Amino acid sequence: MTGRAIRNLAAWMVLVIVAIALAIGAISWGWNGNWPLADKQEDSSEAGSPAGSGEERPPVPVMLTPAPRRTFEEKLKISGTVLAKRFALVSARIPGTLDQIFVDAGDVVEAGKTKLFQTDALKLEQAVAIAQQQVAVAECALQEKFALLEKTRVARDQAFADLARYRQLRQQNAIAQQLVEHQEAQCRQLEADIRHIETLIDLAKAQLEQARLNLRIAEKDLADSLVVAPISGRVSLRLKEPGEMAGVGTPVLRIEDSSLVEISVFVPAEYYDRVEEGKTKLRVRVGQTALKDLPVTYKSPTVEPRLRTFQVKGLVSAPPPEVVPGALAQVEVIFQVRSGIAVPAQAVVPRSGTDVVFTVQEDRARALPVQLGLEMDGWREILSGVDEGVPIVSIGQSMLDDGVRVRLLEQRKE
Repeated sequence: MTGRAIRNLAAWMVLVIVAIALAIGAISWGWNGNWPLADKQEDSSEAGSPAGSGEERPPVPVMLTPAPRRTFEEKLKISGTVLAKRFALVSARIPGTLDQIFVDAGDVVEAGKTKLFQTDALKLEQAVAIAQQQVAVAECALQEKFALLEKTRVARDQAFADLARYRQLRQQNAIAQQLVEHQEAQCRQLEADIRHIETLIDLAKAQLEQARLNLRIAEKDLADSLVVAPISGRVSLRLKEPGEMAGVGTPVLRIEDSSLVEISVFVPAEYYDRVEEGKTKLRVRVGQTALKDLPVTYKSPTVEPRLRTFQVKGLVSAPPPEVVPGALAQVEVIFQVRSGIAVPAQAVVPRSGTDVVFTVQEDRARALPVQLGLEMDGWREILSGVDEGVPIVSIGQSMLDDGVRVRLLEQRKE
C-alpha cells in the first residue's frame, strides 16, 4: 500500500471516530431530559394520563373501619418490686458466741415456737447455778438470824426474871444494890441485841431478795440465749454461722412474712400531685401472674432529691405462690379511665398543620378535622370531630386529600 493510501485510510478512521463521539454525546443529552419529547412525556406521566389527555388519576383503594366507643386509660408503665410488709431482722438478745443455729434460709418458722439460734448456753447455765447457790446462802443466813433472835429473846426473858428476883432481895436487903444495877444493865444489853438482830434479819431478807432477783435475771438471760421466731414466715437470709460472735443489734437471720406483701414502685416527681392514696390504682403483673387492680395504700410524703422520684405502694393479701418478696413486678399506674370515640391510630394523618381523619362520601374522601385525646392499644381517642359509628379510612389514608376519588375495599369490623 502506498503512502497516500495509508494517509487516506487514517483520515477516514479519524472521521469515523469523531462521528461516533458526536452520536454518543447527542444520545446522552437526550436522555438527560433535554429533548422536547421527553418533557412532554414527563408532564403527561405526572398528570396520570397520556400527554395532553387531561384525565383524572385512578381512584385510591381504601378500607373503612367504624369508629366505636372504647375505654381509654391514662397510665404510666414502670417496673417495681415485691416487698414483704412484715419482716424481722433477728439478733441475739444476749451477746456471745453462737452455739447453734437451728434454721437455714428458706425454712418456714412459726412465731413463738420455732427455735432459731442460741448463744453461750453453758456460761449462762453456770450463771444460773451460781445465782441459785447465792439464794440458798441468803436463805441460810436469814434462818441463822432468826435463830439468834430467838436465842437472844430467851436470854432477855431470863434476865428480866432474874432482875425481878434481885429487886425483891434488895428490898429485903439480902443483896447489894450493885447487883441489881448490873442485872438492869444486862437486860438493857439484851434488848439492844434483839433490836440489832432484827436489823440483821431485815438486811438478810433484803440480801435474799437480791439473790432471788439475780437468779431471775440469770434465768432470763439463759432463756433469752435461746431465740425463737418473733413472727411467722420464711427465713430469707442467714447472716452468721455457729462459732461467730453475735452482738445485740447485729442481725443473725432475716424472716419475712410472705402472707402479706407490698408492690413498691418509684414514680417520677412530675406525677406527684396525680397520685392519691385509696383512689389511684396499680395494675400489677409478676411474671405470668396478673393481680387485680390495687389501690395505692402508701405515697411517700417527700420526693427523693437525687433521683426526683417518690415511692408508691399497694398492699397484696394472701398473694399467689409466684408473688414473693424480691420478685420483679410490671406495674401500670392508672391515673384516669374514661370512655370515648375511638379511631385506629394510623387513621389520623396531618394535613395543612391539622390532624384529620378521612371518611367516604359519594366515592370521594372527605377530611374531618379532629381533636385528639388519649392513645391506647393502637386506638386514638377523638374528643371532637367524629361521631360514634362513622366509617373512617384505616388503610390508604396516607394517599388521600379532601375530594380525592376512592375505591372501597371490604369494610373492616371493630
